[in-house]
Amino acid sequence: MFGEIPIFGNSENKIDNKGRLFVPKFTGVEENDRLVVQKGQGNYYVIINFSEIEDKLRELKKSNQEGKIEIITSSIVSLVKVDKQGRIIFHPHESFAIDRKVFIHGNYDSIQVFPSEEDYINHIKELEKNR
Repeated sequence: MFGEIPIFGNSENKIDNKGRLFVPKFTGVEENDRLVVQKGQGNYYVIINFSEIEDKLRELKKSNQEGKIEIITSSIVSLVKVDKQGRIIFHPHESFAIDRKVFIHGNYDSIQVFPSEEDYINHIKELEKNR
């Protein structure tokens, strides 16, 4: 299952002409895994296993904390299911064109999807600068 083991590694993958993104095997992805696509805090997306936030959302719902639920869900772009070939429907904004390569970075319990390896390198440089 996606994210059951630590996710480390990088991969260049393609968003096909139908808007599908192949999720690398190093993520532990399996058919029918439910994943959440979230907008990152830069020019990238974060993909996590839905189970990572599902329990948190249920607890907040039980304790009538709808404001916190709204904060958590505000960055969610979509909830997707992995197909037999290990792909998800990826709904990118304009810098993530269909039928082009993207750069994927394993980030322990999630993956980050960048428009290019250069965007990923710039993101890391920015993180190092703000350390």
